[in-house]
Amino acid sequence: MTGLAKFQKRTVEVALERFNGKGPRRFLVADEVGLGKTIIARSVAEGLRKERRRLNVLYLCPSLEIVGQNRSKFVSLTGIAEQDYATGEDRLTLVPGALPDEGNGYRIFTFTPETSLPGWKPGPRTGRKAERALIRTLLERYDALRPIVLRMDREHGKATRCLLDECAAGLEGYTFAAIERALRDVFDCPTGSVEKAVVAWVQRADVNIGEFIGRFRAVLALTALRLPAVRPDLVVLDEFHRYADLILPKPVETRDPLRVERARVHRLLVDALLGGEKPPAVLLLSATPYRLRRLSGEEMHPVEHYRALVDLAGFLADDASCRDQVETAMRDYHDALRTPGSPQDVRSAVTDAKTRLEALLMPLMARTERALVHKEDLFEREMPKVEVEAADLKLFKHLAQICGSQFAGWAPQMWSSIPYPAQTLHGYAVWKSICAAKAPPFEAGSGRGRLAHPQLRSLVGITGGALQLNLPWQPPTVGWWRLEGPWSSGKPLPGKTLLFSRWRGAPTSISALLSIDLMGGIKLPGTKATPPLLRPGGTESGALVALFMPWPTLAHAIEPLKEASRTIVAVKRDAERQLQSFLERHGVSFTGKEKRPTWIVACGIERQISRPGFNRIAAIALSARGSSKSRDWKSIEPVSTISRSELAALASHLLSAPGSIIARCARRHDVPQEEKGEVAQAFDIGWNRLRGYLGHRAFVELILQSSRRTRYPDAMCDAILKGGFEAVLDEQMTLLGQLGDASGLDILEQLSNCLLDRPSLVQFRRGKNSKLRIPAQAVTPFAGRDQGKAGKKSGRLRSDTLRRAFNSPFWPHVLCTTSVGQEGLDFHQWCRRIVHWDLPGDPVDFEQRDEREHVNRWEFGAF
Repeated sequence: MTGLAKFQKRTVEVALERFNGKGPRRFLVADEVGLGKTIIARSVAEGLRKERRRLNVLYLCPSLEIVGQNRSKFVSLTGIAEQDYATGEDRLTLVPGALPDEGNGYRIFTFTPETSLPGWKPGPRTGRKAERALIRTLLERYDALRPIVLRMDREHGKATRCLLDECAAGLEGYTFAAIERALRDVFDCPTGSVEKAVVAWVQRADVNIGEFIGRFRAVLALTALRLPAVRPDLVVLDEFHRYADLILPKPVETRDPLRVERARVHRLLVDALLGGEKPPAVLLLSATPYRLRRLSGEEMHPVEHYRALVDLAGFLADDASCRDQVETAMRDYHDALRTPGSPQDVRSAVTDAKTRLEALLMPLMARTERALVHKEDLFEREMPKVEVEAADLKLFKHLAQICGSQFAGWAPQMWSSIPYPAQTLHGYAVWKSICAAKAPPFEAGSGRGRLAHPQLRSLVGITGGALQLNLPWQPPTVGWWRLEGPWSSGKPLPGKTLLFSRWRGAPTSISALLSIDLMGGIKLPGTKATPPLLRPGGTESGALVALFMPWPTLAHAIEPLKEASRTIVAVKRDAERQLQSFLERHGVSFTGKEKRPTWIVACGIERQISRPGFNRIAAIALSARGSSKSRDWKSIEPVSTISRSELAALASHLLSAPGSIIARCARRHDVPQEEKGEVAQAFDIGWNRLRGYLGHRAFVELILQSSRRTRYPDAMCDAILKGGFEAVLDEQMTLLGQLGDASGLDILEQLSNCLLDRPSLVQFRRGKNSKLRIPAQAVTPFAGRDQGKAGKKSGRLRSDTLRRAFNSPFWPHVLCTTSVGQEGLDFHQWCRRIVHWDLPGDPVDFEQRDEREHVNRWEFGAF
């Protein structure tokens, strides 16, 4: 449990005592948002693993975004790098044929409600094609059942398509004895022919092919949960309050036979997951366990929230009498708060009732709150003054007239929360009326003039406007030297901003409008996009390749000065001194009179000092130049003599070139760089990810204005020094290693994932064109439930990509979202402020908003 805060260690100890005791193996960690509940869960897994040869950990959470964020914490237990870890299939029915990797005695299963228990989530029950292929293969064993089911499938297929038209190669990982046992349980056939029982069921009038497939998916899932290779030893239910019907099922209030059967089958699956002959340890994680919801989103106890906690205590204790005791103790506590008499009598009654209630709950759960150890407010609360102008009211009047009596009550809230509603209210019921109405008195889209929305104008001031939003990266938390230009430490910079709104239309509207201002207005249809800079081309791209090359020897000839009061001139002078000393030790003299291109000098010296290292990077450079006719690095002769001017230029190059910076940061964080493939991965981040990012046209004006150099690559290197880029990159790699559990080459992989490779496209209307798409990168909307892919090749979720990027020093600098669906997601590492665009629905949502971004995590010791 190294690296845990004191309260985390104590929580882990109490949980392990519960799991290793003789009673029910169920425990709740209800720590406040942002206090590292997932880290506690991982440490609990470590503690349980000490008692057994192998530990199957099943991690269930409500969304793929949270899986993407937290999987690495558990995968790190296996000792396998996350990018190399085979996670297995993402459907429980398919897992036996494709198990996750096992390492250090751990096997990690990750599921969401959609991918775990078949039939749990309302909707189609037919599953994936691969699941249906398994069912089709299983039917080959049942001669009486097969023709009936296939005929049913053909009849269904006349209208749409056949569902059981393909067989799987086999039932790998399954045993027929285990499948038959599950069949008997699912179809309630303890004796006799199970095939006859299924045939009789299939021939019922209320059973169709979809119901059959859903029932057989349940059979396979039940079988899988009972297999030793799959059966969990530890079940972690993260953010379980969003799917609490898993542990507290809704009573069946129907006489419909199918619905009654579905409920019974679902309980069979839940019992196999959480119970069985050898029940697993069940660890529940939630900061708000007093507001329980079913998977459908329905609240279990919308009025009496304390009753949810009472029911939860009954589940944790697996004892109805304990539930009754907790309810009685809670009522006694409420009564004590209303005790008449002197303050001393009231205090005594409340203390006694509180002590009794805590005695019942403490064996079942742990709760840590920041307020217990931090008495002052954790945030600086700013209340910016917002002034309404005449132009703002013109847009409100236009919206109010369109809304009419049907939506009149909503007009003030919509106008207040969603700027320029006539251009941005896509997807709302009033949108059709807006499109049919006359045009608003004026529209956004030119990128000029004053924004006609009071909060939006205030937000521009808070975030720093175009000057700050067009920064390629945020300044480091602690600068290594005195920063200059747009990053100057002489004035406080806004930092990153996380904006919350109740209305789902607000994030897209705000992102589109601010992005339009940053791009200088909407481009005319047919206008070609300006190509990015830093592209290889012409007859010589060697200098550009050299900028992003992680020199295996030269990059480590210098270690930048780290004194916050020193100037960049002093840092360059010190780097030149270090480089001269290094080259002298390697036999390079300084009697030359030439002034050759710096990249040629670097290649020649690298070849002179380390031929094997040079050969590796020469091969990498050859592949990078593509079809250009640039010089082959292997034709460059070794260099043993340079001039003083070449020494100064080379020192400046090594200090400011992205490739050299990546190489030094990689060495500091123990990222291996000895083999060609390892060097190639470091080069890939610089060449294929960072080069495209730094070459973005939005950065050009800011970077060129802050430098005396006219060539963009030279001005970019100046910006890298002025903005403390190496300190920033080093800080990000530290965060990925210490908070993200990355190590080795995985740090580079995760660093690469922090860079947005393409913008979000936000729908916008201007004039009669309602299908405009505004590219948004500096200010982006975040949909926590967005399951879209980031790219055809990456396979990463778009929302997960945005989360990673926001938790980095790079774009986006403003993330706009709603608080719906964000439970369990962290936005804290580089974020400086939260903006409450409007009031949340209740105090719990307010807490979720504030604690989504809490920089000083884990007893305020992370920074």
